[in-house]
Amino acid sequence: MAEKRERVFNEHLELPDGRKVRVAAYDDGSVRFVLSGAPYVIQEAFLGGMGNDGIVMLSPGGQGSAAMRGKVKPSEEIE
Repeated sequence: MAEKRERVFNEHLELPDGRKVRVAAYDDGSVRFVLSGAPYVIQEAFLGGMGNDGIVMLSPGGQGSAAMRGKVKPSEEIE
């Protein structure tokens, strides 16, 4: 049986628009982000090769084609 990770850090933040973010770090070096207000799409992801930084940008919406504009029409409005 795999050993259970232990959470060593847990921080809650509230964004200016009211959405909530939670960041947790674990003893094995992993990091977990939780963001309210789903769905989101990944707009950018640089997980290696950018110095020592890992970068992920999320945009609101359920349709990748609208991610750059940050707005998505509800499915009943799509022709």
